[in-house]
Amino acid sequence: MHRAFALFFASIFALLLAAGCSGGPPDPTGGTGGGGTVDPNHGTVIVGVTSDLRVGVDINRVHVVMSVAGKTIKDEDLTTDSASSPLSLPTELPFEDLPAGTEIAVQLDAFGVGGVQMRLTSRTASTRIIAGKKLLFRVALDSRCVVAPGSSAPTCDAPETCVAGACAPSAVDAKTLPPYTSTWSKVSNDICKPEGSGPPVVTVGEGQADYLPTMDGVEAQVEAGPQGGHHIWIAIRMKGLLQSGSITAVTGHFPELNQDVGPFQVIFTFNQDEGGYCKLYGLRFQLDQVLTVDQVLGKTLEVQVKVTDKEGAVGIGKRTVLLSKTFI
Repeated sequence: MHRAFALFFASIFALLLAAGCSGGPPDPTGGTGGGGTVDPNHGTVIVGVTSDLRVGVDINRVHVVMSVAGKTIKDEDLTTDSASSPLSLPTELPFEDLPAGTEIAVQLDAFGVGGVQMRLTSRTASTRIIAGKKLLFRVALDSRCVVAPGSSAPTCDAPETCVAGACAPSAVDAKTLPPYTSTWSKVSNDICKPEGSGPPVVTVGEGQADYLPTMDGVEAQVEAGPQGGHHIWIAIRMKGLLQSGSITAVTGHFPELNQDVGPFQVIFTFNQDEGGYCKLYGLRFQLDQVLTVDQVLGKTLEVQVKVTDKEGAVGIGKRTVLLSKTFI
């Protein structure tokens, strides 16, 4: 009997000793401890910064301020000429392993190229940590928010910020944020080029104030411009190409005269349209760049519109119109 009790207590002691040598239970502060688990009361938010402004062409510096619970944890410049803090977009700003409910915030200021380096646009954004979640918070430096002479970008008062060309709250409910994935920057949430949108499609129409569909051979009214020259109005619908930063080039060909006209190029932001399409209208295409207006009135014009987005995708649309015999 005494031998049995001795063996029993010896086995208990061995188990306790083994538990002590194994590293013990998980660290409740978020360390891995022996169990390798993460504190379920903590969470992570990765701010994914994107822009339709071109690095090295439109901007060459972004000033970044990151804060946690109102305290700055990072304040630095990302520049095109810095080896230690290079500017490359998209980029990630991580807020990792923070207690649930903690407010995180970013302030982004983008500066133009050249000697003056004028601040072009600013963006503020904040949200809160959710326990046990690793979330993606997309924040865009948008060309529609660039403040410059002649621009329509609004001036927003805190706590609002400019988002997609309009003032909006800078604070975002974390419950609306998607889970983080390492391939987030390769998945587009562009309204004109969403994931799975397929190859680019461009359809040529007409219209000064909206997109209006037309058909080959339809008469296009020639108008006199306010500063000389004569033009027709071109409008297009497209999908599978980025909404902002895309180059739209319009060219024309007069088959009866064997004469090309253009190209006329712009970088305009498209408006959302029905059926997953986007539209652009009010493109004033001047006809008498090489020929006189009397030479082109009543003639057939082959119009081609080529849209090239900053990812290299290209869409082309064509339309043949008959110019009016008189202009207004």
